[in-house]
Amino acid sequence: MGMHSSSTEPRSGTLVGRVAIVAALSAVGGGLLAAASAVTLAEAAVVRADDRRLRDEALEILAEVEKHPAEDALARLIEEERHELAPAGLRLAVRRDGAHVGGDASLPLRGEGCSTESGAVELRLCVATRGAFATVIAANEVPSLGGRAMGVIALSAVVVAALIGALTSRRLARWAVGPLARLETRLGAAPMDEAVDLGADEGVREIDALRTTLRALLDRRAEALRAARLFAAGAAHELRTPLTTLSGELELLTEGSLPAPELDRIEGLRATTARIAALVERLLMFARVGAAEAMRHDAVELGDLLEERKQRLPADLSARLSCEPRAPALVRGDESLLAVLCDNVVSNALLHGGRGPVRVVLDEREGDVVLDVIDEGPGVPASERARLFEPFQRGIGAGPGAGLGLALVSQIARAHGGRVLFVDRERGAHLCVCLPRWMPREGRGA
Repeated sequence: MGMHSSSTEPRSGTLVGRVAIVAALSAVGGGLLAAASAVTLAEAAVVRADDRRLRDEALEILAEVEKHPAEDALARLIEEERHELAPAGLRLAVRRDGAHVGGDASLPLRGEGCSTESGAVELRLCVATRGAFATVIAANEVPSLGGRAMGVIALSAVVVAALIGALTSRRLARWAVGPLARLETRLGAAPMDEAVDLGADEGVREIDALRTTLRALLDRRAEALRAARLFAAGAAHELRTPLTTLSGELELLTEGSLPAPELDRIEGLRATTARIAALVERLLMFARVGAAEAMRHDAVELGDLLEERKQRLPADLSARLSCEPRAPALVRGDESLLAVLCDNVVSNALLHGGRGPVRVVLDEREGDVVLDVIDEGPGVPASERARLFEPFQRGIGAGPGAGLGLALVSQIARAHGGRVLFVDRERGAHLCVCLPRWMPREGRGA
């Protein structure tokens, strides 16, 4: 089956989700950084604007005092200017040749320009000089945006960044992992033993390197599987002729007038030969599964195959088996292989399900035909389930068998784009086979 992620997975559990979370967090972090930068720049702009105001006042007063060299007139002018500036929270001092002439004598005289004076009360002051005169204009408070304005700017930047992150992070994440998702889709649809088309390189170094590695790995896997199938098919063909001859010779012996003990031994040999012949046929079938050129794509009714299987069973086994078709069970595939699948799931349940009833339920769920086989036997431990779908693997305490039945079921299901698994059940075993439902449009194009 493919490697596609379930849509019900939490976003943080997928690569897209993780990239989206990182993108959203980066957006919020960028918003915080942008807010800090904006506050810093706005604070500097406020200070510069206030400095221009103070410097303009200082230059204007400096031009006035130069017109009034007389001390009395100068003192009156300075006092008038000081009273005019006071409502605006500004303080004034005038000096001539470094000596205080008027205004606030506590204001320090610094070099020309604007600076912040620290002390009991922090002041922002600007000094203008021309000739012998120097004027100092100071603001009672250092200009600032204020904590509330800073908070509003920071919060606004973070909110905008978070909204942008929420709206774009998922789409950007899908774009970022798009090459990996496309590679995943191609890899999930890769056949077992054929050349795999993983697409052309997309210019993303890491993904292209992974594609190259996977292509080489899948080619080696396909070659190994083809070699294994050829060996299995060759060995099975070589065994089929002598087994047929041996079976015929044993049957001829039973027709003679031999003592009962010898006849019993011959019957035992015939049963053993029959089991080996069945194993050979399964090996041949196992070698055939996956060969796409040999696969047919008919519309196959699983209900009919199960009914045929039930009719071929001995009366005691047929009585234990019940079929419950709840929906049309049409699938697209090779009828002979699907018949083997139905035979094996039924035989496995009858063989390992004790002496209790075996229910086969045919239903349709989410576009798949679902074949549920339920028995009342000892069940299959969760730790054993995956292993039983491998060739020549048998469960603990299993009865007779070669360990190929469920492996063949799994192979046939996968060859048809389906899957097989055990479902948890309090008592007995529940085997579930899911196969893609046949669509009429596909049937006409087949």
